[in-house]
Amino acid sequence: MNGELDFFFYKSHDAGSYVDYHKHSCYELVYYVSGTGTMNLNGGTLAYGPGTITLTRPNYMHDERHDEATEVVFFGFRYDDFPVQLPNGLIRDTDERAILALMLTMKEELLAQKAHYAQRANLLLNEIILLLGRQAEAPQGDEQRPERLFYARRYMDENYTQPLQLRTLAELSGYGEDHFRHLFKVQTGLSPGRYLLRKRLEAAKGLLLNTTLTISAIGLECGFSTTSQFIELFRRELGDTPLQYRKTR
Repeated sequence: MNGELDFFFYKSHDAGSYVDYHKHSCYELVYYVSGTGTMNLNGGTLAYGPGTITLTRPNYMHDERHDEATEVVFFGFRYDDFPVQLPNGLIRDTDERAILALMLTMKEELLAQKAHYAQRANLLLNEIILLLGRQAEAPQGDEQRPERLFYARRYMDENYTQPLQLRTLAELSGYGEDHFRHLFKVQTGLSPGRYLLRKRLEAAKGLLLNTTLTISAIGLECGFSTTSQFIELFRRELGDTPLQYRKTR
């Protein structure tokens, strides 16, 4: 094992921020401590979440979009790809966050700069490379890969006012419709339909309390097909009609 650390940083990104396309002459590992977003790498979109890692090989163009406030720890390193081959892609940390623990120890070594700190940092790097190889090869069931649903959820959050088809959402995640519906409910506690309805109702409540728009206009603005549908679903879910909700609050 001959991995050698090149650079090491940690940073917080604001929700909605964007890092434009760039590349490095070395490997880059980005650990997402918190937040969600996407990276475009080698023609594919990687959806990250807490406890996931993006690994980029040298000279590959990539960007990074942060849907939520995101905390990252990242470093660059040089390595000859033997004995562990490191492919481009998304890798999940262990349940115990073993890779993160090693990175934080590396951070402490670099900050303290005690005797032989650089050598110890490289030892930690090589241990991380071994764990990356294990995690990349470990079989992972769909239920253990929530990042595959992040892109569909982001699409729903941005387009909830538009008609959305289950087939489209399933395709965004790479699943069949039935499997997508099942996994979505396992990971969110809601079916895709109820998740979408809640998004629309939350938006409607805000407009009812903070604007003078008519009930009909609010229903259409929030993605309901008719005023009667809006009133019926609002009352069924919240106990009041939209007009009663506006008056009593």
